[in-house]
Amino acid sequence: MNIYLFIALVLVASRQAKSWPVGIDIVQNFIVNETMNVKEFFEEQKNKVQKAFNATYEDAIRVTNRMTNYVDAQQKKISSDINNYVESVKESGRKVTDSWSYLPTEEPGAVMENPDVVLSVPGIITRHGYTCETHTVLSQGYLINVHRIPYPKSGGKISRKTVLLHHGLFASSADWILNGPDKALGYVLADAGYDVWMTNIRGNKYSKEHVTLKSDSKSFWNFSWHDVALHDVPAVIDYILKNKGEGTTINYIGHSMGTTILFAMLTLRPEYNEILKSGIALAPVAFLTDLKSPLKSLAPIASNIAYMEMLYGSHEFIPKDSVLGKMTSSCDADSVDSTLCKNVIFYICGYNEKQFDKNLLPVFLSNLGTGTSWKTAVHFAQEVMADGEFQQFDYGSKDNQKVYGTDKPPTYDLSKISLQISLIWAENDLLTSEKDVKLLYEKLPPTTKIYKVTDPEFNHLDFLWAIDAPTLVNEEVISTLNRVYSES
Repeated sequence: MNIYLFIALVLVASRQAKSWPVGIDIVQNFIVNETMNVKEFFEEQKNKVQKAFNATYEDAIRVTNRMTNYVDAQQKKISSDINNYVESVKESGRKVTDSWSYLPTEEPGAVMENPDVVLSVPGIITRHGYTCETHTVLSQGYLINVHRIPYPKSGGKISRKTVLLHHGLFASSADWILNGPDKALGYVLADAGYDVWMTNIRGNKYSKEHVTLKSDSKSFWNFSWHDVALHDVPAVIDYILKNKGEGTTINYIGHSMGTTILFAMLTLRPEYNEILKSGIALAPVAFLTDLKSPLKSLAPIASNIAYMEMLYGSHEFIPKDSVLGKMTSSCDADSVDSTLCKNVIFYICGYNEKQFDKNLLPVFLSNLGTGTSWKTAVHFAQEVMADGEFQQFDYGSKDNQKVYGTDKPPTYDLSKISLQISLIWAENDLLTSEKDVKLLYEKLPPTTKIYKVTDPEFNHLDFLWAIDAPTLVNEEVISTLNRVYSES
């Protein structure tokens, strides 16, 4: 109720009865007037609300129109920018087309001087017209990649006669093809009708994967050639036999450390004396009592060098980014000083200028140092210091007791070897002396053959890259294999 109407009613109620009619008129007039006022009040409020609503609606329409105009303007701008970009691309394309020819042409500097420097083993083999396969073998979690030349360059059926080649220290399957067709043993054996398998040591560039371990971990690199002999090579042999089936015969050919692995395997896994057909050891290494190479002076400190390197977290032997690896940068394939590098190799392995092919040096260096463990290098250093023993890894008397149950590491019992083996050695090989080869020969079975390369200057690496390798080494290898098969 309006407050004014309430007051009027109170005043009228206070009048005496004799004056009641007058009070009625006053109230009626008052009610009529107040009703008109209230009506006008609400009408005014209604008009204000209507006006405010209309103003808000008009403002909204104006905002909407402005937004629509803005969006339209932006769409036109974007469309214009896109059209301008497309036109600029077309113009650039016309300019490029004017300056670039899609016709076949010989671009200066585009052709590699020597593709074998940069190509992988499968790439090199394929480039030379041979078929190459890559087989992956699992051994203790390591993925060992084995490269295979299954038949001659001319093609044909895969022979049951098989050869397994194992490279030396710091090397890979590339060792067997670096010298090119007609010279490198891998090609020569393939063309002679053998199925050629070339394995890689765990940790090198072709076998640097593990199913669980990181390749930069200590656990990954905690191995020596002993582990390869005990696990990896047997796994590869088993894989070949399974792949080829019944009637397959496997002959093992190793160079340097590849021979060490053969001798160790035949003592640790004597059953492979019966599984293999024969073994050929090029530059055989078991005993290192008479090492002529200057590397002999490093043997006593090898463990300390390894320890210092491993403090930096490097368990790989001289990786390219290590302290020692950077010191060898002057002798890599990209900045090769042929005189310096050649003399370093001769100094370590034996001088032989006559058999040295300088054009092969960059190819050799690009494939050298492909990865191995410090434990492998230290194991060889221990052989130098072992007083004429061919023994397992020496952990020191305390840890030897934990590993072997004895203060000294056990020796490899060469009397367990019954496989027919041929030792091929060279007089000028500073890493494999005549004394050590003959000591090995005396400890092997009576069926063992021994052959000295006729060139008196022939050195440790000439087995892989000598100019006259076909007549000095390859012919003897083929002759030995022929004799093995003729006698069976």
